[in-house]
Amino acid sequence: MEKINNKEAISLIVSSSLGITVLVASQIIASTCLSSSLINTGIISIIALALTVIICALYKKFIGISFLDITEYFGGRFLKFIVGLIFLLYFLFTAAIVLCKAVNTLQIVYYPMTNISYIVLFFLFTTAFACNLKNNGFLRATFMIVPIVIIAIFFIFAGNLKNFNYENIFPILGNGWNATFGIGLTNLYTFGGIAYLFFVPQNLKRPDKFMSISVISTITSSILLTLTVAPIILMFNRNVTSGQLFPLYIAVRYIEFGTFFQRLDAAFLLIMNIAICSFLGIYGNLCLGIIKEITGITDSKPLSYPLILLFYAITVFIDSFFELEFIQDTIFKIIFFSVVSLGIIILVFANIKSKFSKRKANIWVKIC
Repeated sequence: MEKINNKEAISLIVSSSLGITVLVASQIIASTCLSSSLINTGIISIIALALTVIICALYKKFIGISFLDITEYFGGRFLKFIVGLIFLLYFLFTAAIVLCKAVNTLQIVYYPMTNISYIVLFFLFTTAFACNLKNNGFLRATFMIVPIVIIAIFFIFAGNLKNFNYENIFPILGNGWNATFGIGLTNLYTFGGIAYLFFVPQNLKRPDKFMSISVISTITSSILLTLTVAPIILMFNRNVTSGQLFPLYIAVRYIEFGTFFQRLDAAFLLIMNIAICSFLGIYGNLCLGIIKEITGITDSKPLSYPLILLFYAITVFIDSFFELEFIQDTIFKIIFFSVVSLGIIILVFANIKSKFSKRKANIWVKIC
């Protein structure tokens, strides 16, 4: 991957969380925490920011070095392969969950008689196209898409201000103390960009700016999460937050700007579908990069089509044999915390090894 500037890096990190935030996590937060959802959002945002700072601090001794190369430095090539495979499966699984939610929404709204596997193929076609684009073209597209999605989310929030019922924030603790401050903390998985952070530093033109880039990205994602959760809580009851359609789409239909602006829901769904394509492209390119690192091949582009087929199989399998809500609310969280914990543990032990190793930094850097 070509080196990216600060703005491109921020757009990639924010985009890596957008699909999870809008389609998956906001609805789960609203349905589990109810009136305390905004408190829960604030708490997990603070934790996410703290984790971001910790990860960036652990990278200070490894500026510009690939996470998988750091893993190899710590535990050898075999550990590098295993860890790379774990992250690869995590990113594929994450993208499959987001895609399942997106295609289910499209099927309900526009294509109720169409087999879901055909709708999946449309998204995967665009993913394959994104994976075969030159990096600079893909980055420019993402850099343009992210601001449009952010504006759309702000638009939904502002457009529904008159529809907000502020009594919905009571009782303050919603479903109780545990739902807000206990189990509710598992909603941290909303910040999927945290897992993506491990693979950002080696692609930066200015790796010394990794801390500021990551902090800005996390704060931006926190604001977007708040603007996504707030309309759900302040507008709808529990029946809507637990429905099949993601509530933010329903919220768009409540916006009234006269007769000139028609079918705002269709426009929003179009923007979100474009954003999902960008999201899948980011994860697809990331997976190809991981494959390239753990196998040592020089060109991973020919593997994009087998990767897309694997992606298709995982998506259809999840949709056919599992309850999507259970996958989102349980398995997804477990895998996220496992992967992030693994990444932090490796960085911690690599730092310890670097501190006590007799070898100088310029010797082990050659590994990379």
